[in-house]
Amino acid sequence: MIVKLLTPHLLPFTLVGLVAFSALFASSQVYSQEMRYIRDTLFVPLRSGQSYKHRIVHKGLESGTPLILLEESEDEAYSRVKTNSGIEGWLQTQYLSDEPSARAQLESFKLENDKLKAQSATLKKELNTISKQYQDAKSTMAQLSKGQQSSEQELAEIKSISANAISLNSENKDLLQLNQVLQNKVDMLTTDNQHLNDKLDNDAFLNGAFAVLIGVFITLLVPRLWPSKSSEWA
Repeated sequence: MIVKLLTPHLLPFTLVGLVAFSALFASSQVYSQEMRYIRDTLFVPLRSGQSYKHRIVHKGLESGTPLILLEESEDEAYSRVKTNSGIEGWLQTQYLSDEPSARAQLESFKLENDKLKAQSATLKKELNTISKQYQDAKSTMAQLSKGQQSSEQELAEIKSISANAISLNSENKDLLQLNQVLQNKVDMLTTDNQHLNDKLDNDAFLNGAFAVLIGVFITLLVPRLWPSKSSEWA
């Protein structure tokens, strides 16, 4: 789409000295719907035909007004255009420009600049938020690192304690085994001692019985072996 604007050195309403052209539409060349803009002048009237004598269908198009180019006359002196509101008419091609007016471009630049400023402010705000989140994350990471070092130290202590506990457990098992061996020996010695005591008791009993027998034997035998007094005196 092509856009045109009014030139400032041309007067908008004093369009005199124009020659009427014959064959209003028959001699016109049809173009595709391209965009045109009113040049940098004040206002341009839109007429029903290709001369200043034709009826005005629009009192004046302001500079920078976008128009759709429908067709041009055979000599390209007039152009039939259409406004955004749907009004169609003819005006001199010299009032059209392929580019928007400087004022329209300036307004467009201002709007774009305002838009960029708003985007910049938004991005700055987001950047501040991200920066704060980064600082918070950095602080959290430092705390986590400190906590990790503490956890590693505690883990090392636990490992050391666990190693000592494992060593103590092994030593305890060895002591239990040794204690069991000693307990077995004690049980064996206790059994042997009981056997000896029983044997001693039996020996004492036998010795006592033997002594009793000897005493009885002596009591019975000695009187017989010893001579009686009556026989000695006789």
